[in-house]
Amino acid sequence: MQKLHPLSSKKVERRVIRQLMEAVLFEGLMDYEKTAARPDDPLLNFTIFGYHRTYCCEGRIAAFDRVRLKEGSIRSVHHDGLWAETNIKELAEDLAPDPEKRSLLIRELEQTIQLSEWNETHLMPSLSRRTFSYEELESEVWEGHPYHPSFKARTGFTLGDHAAFGPEARQSFTLQWAAVRRELSQIALLEDEKSFWEREIGPSMLGKLLAELHESGKTFEEYTLLPIHPWQVQNAKAELDKGDIVLLKNSGDSYRATQSVRTLWNVTNPEKAHLKLSMNMVNTSSLRTLDTHAICAAPHISKWISDTVKGDPFLKEEASLIVLKEYAGIAYQPQEEETRCKLGANWRESIRLYMEDGEEAVPFTALPLMERDGSPFIDDWLKRYGTENWLKRLIEVSVVPVWHLLAAHGIAVEAHAQNMILLHKNGWPTRVALRDFHDSMEYHYDFLADPSQVPDFASIHEQFKKGRNDQYYWMSSIEALRELVMDTLFVFHLSELSFVLEEQYGYSERKFWALTGEEIADHLSCYPELIFRNYLLQPAAPMIYAESLVKRKIRKEEPGGFRHLVTNSLANDQKEN
Repeated sequence: MQKLHPLSSKKVERRVIRQLMEAVLFEGLMDYEKTAARPDDPLLNFTIFGYHRTYCCEGRIAAFDRVRLKEGSIRSVHHDGLWAETNIKELAEDLAPDPEKRSLLIRELEQTIQLSEWNETHLMPSLSRRTFSYEELESEVWEGHPYHPSFKARTGFTLGDHAAFGPEARQSFTLQWAAVRRELSQIALLEDEKSFWEREIGPSMLGKLLAELHESGKTFEEYTLLPIHPWQVQNAKAELDKGDIVLLKNSGDSYRATQSVRTLWNVTNPEKAHLKLSMNMVNTSSLRTLDTHAICAAPHISKWISDTVKGDPFLKEEASLIVLKEYAGIAYQPQEEETRCKLGANWRESIRLYMEDGEEAVPFTALPLMERDGSPFIDDWLKRYGTENWLKRLIEVSVVPVWHLLAAHGIAVEAHAQNMILLHKNGWPTRVALRDFHDSMEYHYDFLADPSQVPDFASIHEQFKKGRNDQYYWMSSIEALRELVMDTLFVFHLSELSFVLEEQYGYSERKFWALTGEEIADHLSCYPELIFRNYLLQPAAPMIYAESLVKRKIRKEEPGGFRHLVTNSLANDQKEN
């Protein structure tokens, strides 16, 4: 990573520190005390006790115990007893006793600051993003993860890489095509391979690549094709130097990065597949390579969920739920013992294939954002339809189908904001699209409505044969399914919207989550056969588990994993069925 230059503004650093301290309090990473700032005022004074120093800040406890702090209010006490605005290194020292983990945390936070400052300095922000297309919004959502403090870590990215491949820079680029030895590859297709390539890249492009392959003395019988992110070419040299990969010269369509950086949309033809490519990069919580077994499972999982939706009258007809299928995958995996591949790809359907006349699409990540004109992204919609009417409709088309899939069929999906797309007509929600199932869906065998439809994972990849409960897709309890859905859809996703509606429009979070509970209950009342199954899920349990995203980066795993209990905001207002 290149050396950081002094920052001209503390704006981004204050945001990073705020989100880090919010996570500290939310995940219980330091002991703290809280007192009311004033009688009958939700504002609290927090006193936090670290290993080396004490901190204070102001904020409040919001839905699902999410902590919302006032930016710039975080202070630390120095040896002379004076309070001063805290900094990243102080916090990291108190959070991570292990020097290696502390150093890594500091690097990721500093990288987040550097890339965010570069955006502010070099890119022309739009006053309003409300009229942008779905693909443009994927680049224009600059803000990054609203909870995780390493929201633009992108380890290994230089500023030049960020300018070339970061979604915010809006740059198009072509892929590096390669031929990889079949015996060292895993190919996940539900159709003939030649037909797949002809459809995906066209007969002309396929012919050029095969001609190059032939000129190098190789054959299609020995080698298959694989697209590689151009950044990854420089960061997977060990794999490329083994002689089992032939880099080809023809490049084909142009692509641009989406919010996730490694998933790319096709600029040449937006109706063509989005490509998720393996990258040796840590962003927020994860290394962004791909699991080989997940690449292989993706088409089978997508077909399972899609077939389930098609066979359910509510999901197919009333909700018109869209499943963006990951219908193909290829991984270069030279070593049996490795589970993650540095060179691999998933093909996922474009939302453009499903949009009807008059429909527009927006990433759910855009809904709670503030525009530079001072109003929320959804301000015009709320004024046109009324806050509660619009919100009720949003819950009907987004929350209810996800919960129905769980309660009726026993399939839990990781419905966080990047995994959901809202379709609407003039701002009125019409339906929702779900995506990214290859490593983010779960089931409990005894809770499945139709166990016969579960893919035979043991035959899909060798890795699954030795899989334990709670390691891959099959969970040991129903509670794990509830945890996945409520954690991603409620705790870390819609809680951002509920907070903005209270802050900007005075629509209380309590009302938001009461309405959510009512909509789920009203839906279930139409399906008496689901009442008991929903009871087993315990959606109104007083306390539920949330993932400890920051703890994962700085502490060793303990029994029970990286999770902690939080107050369930549905419990106060929803009676269990």
